[in-house]
Amino acid sequence: MVAAIQAIGSYCDPEYLRILRELMELGIAPSGNKTVDKAKLEQAKAEFIQKIKNKQDEEFKQEIQAQPLENTRETQRTELEVQRLGAMNIAELNKVYFGLI
Repeated sequence: MVAAIQAIGSYCDPEYLRILRELMELGIAPSGNKTVDKAKLEQAKAEFIQKIKNKQDEEFKQEIQAQPLENTRETQRTELEVQRLGAMNIAELNKVYFGLI
């Protein structure tokens, strides 16, 4: 952190000042070397992007896992309705066959 403060005080490069500011915002201690700090910042950004992608992938997997369950319930409900209609038709035919109507 001391190196960062010294670098800010003695360095006038706006790009390096931006790099230092972003590193400090991320909680990463700057080294005082622009090249090293730039590499640290790029690596931190890449790791942050990867974490976001992993989180999105995990949410997508959970969403996909939930969908088949909903589809299965709908399919089972449809099958039960078809069976019920078939049973009602058989009951009507039995009434006719046995002369109950």
